[in-house]
Amino acid sequence: MKKEELKQKALEIGRVPTHLKLEIEDYGDERKRSYFCWIDPQDEQKGIIVELGPDGQLEGLSRDIELESDEKLSEDQIEDILIQFVHSHYPEAPSAFVREENDEAYDDKVRFSYVQMEDGLPLPMSGFMADVSLSGEVVYFRYYGKACNIIKPEQVADEKEALAYFKKDVDVTLLFEILHRSVYKNGDDQPHLVYEFENAGIAVPADLVREEKEFDDDDYRERESFPLPLFEGIHEKADPGSMIGVEKGLVKERETDLGDGRIGIVWRNPDNPVYQPADKSMDSWLRGRIHQMLKTIHNKETGKLEGVMSFIDEKGPYTVSEEECEKIAIRFLFALFPNADQYFKIKYDEQDEESSSAVFTFDVHCNGVPLRFGQVKICVSRQTGLITVYMGPDIDPEVLQAIDPVPSISPEQAKSIFWRHFKVELGWKREYEEDEENSYRLVYNPVYPRLIDAHTGEAVISAL
Repeated sequence: MKKEELKQKALEIGRVPTHLKLEIEDYGDERKRSYFCWIDPQDEQKGIIVELGPDGQLEGLSRDIELESDEKLSEDQIEDILIQFVHSHYPEAPSAFVREENDEAYDDKVRFSYVQMEDGLPLPMSGFMADVSLSGEVVYFRYYGKACNIIKPEQVADEKEALAYFKKDVDVTLLFEILHRSVYKNGDDQPHLVYEFENAGIAVPADLVREEKEFDDDDYRERESFPLPLFEGIHEKADPGSMIGVEKGLVKERETDLGDGRIGIVWRNPDNPVYQPADKSMDSWLRGRIHQMLKTIHNKETGKLEGVMSFIDEKGPYTVSEEECEKIAIRFLFALFPNADQYFKIKYDEQDEESSSAVFTFDVHCNGVPLRFGQVKICVSRQTGLITVYMGPDIDPEVLQAIDPVPSISPEQAKSIFWRHFKVELGWKREYEEDEENSYRLVYNPVYPRLIDAHTGEAVISAL
């Protein structure tokens, strides 16, 4: 189809109101998919997105605008509307796929998931998914399609064999973790001392025969971390704002409530020319969102800096040595956490000499116990000595001091609780090898508690 025909089709599918502004019109990726985005000039958070495949077929739709009606239909009526919609784009789909029973219910919409079945089991990421408003408007649609290749084993191991296979490789680790309600069913958004079970979450082929793959041990080996070097003047007061360059003529361009207790701010130098996009492609749109900008994230209550990402393109030679960059990174860490040496250790990764920034990684721990996913990353410009990237910890490490680092239950007791909850289920897993398109393999999936509370012995269950 010609570009204008694709655009017209997207307008019709999205039922785009005339007051919306075309923000992205992209025909360019290697798979020949087209992407269109219209936004509300009065509210950039609202808009319509339409994605079309190589032959102009609908692949994705998102309508986040004011609903056309507040009528409330029955679920059967809503499903009938969806089936008519799907049939108009994929006539074979309603009969080719089966509706899953575990649809999610919302206050303002119904989610439907239709999948391809094979040997009585659903193929994940097959079929289609849709959200339909209670008034019958399709507000989200994603088409995945049918499997191209089903990989079946010659024989399937029984469950006892599969359980024994999983048990031989599981290790237990003590650490701190924030049990977010959005992640765990019994979460409380507070940090806990927990046991984690490594290697337990990897699905295995149903015949328990794994393909041997070559890999470099060095790529997977955890690098050792070391105490922070305490050089002279490390405890002298420093201003994080000046270390990231906010005071160098930058002005606040916009501020956004990120909705998770954090505020995002975009800074720009008014003396720099505004980016002029060459077209409405996705690449131009992305460049316009980051061109010569500094983005920061702050705690909504305290205002404390929690993240930095600089897209300011500096010119000039690399005048700041790696040793100086390291001192700046550590100084910045102390500016944010005055007792940083009690909670952070540095990892010495191999530096890319051609990169404009030196990269430093720090592990978070408290009383000898690490914080799960507690890595901090700081990048320092070799040209200016300014902080260009800061990815902070999920929590102030000092809060962990209130938790007894000595577990109330032993690793052996934790393992016993873990295995009481552990089971395996047969299912299809989508393959993501380069030469495998839409292929599925029969596997045993582990079903297990993600963590065991090291003080109460409670099994922590995933909500995802």
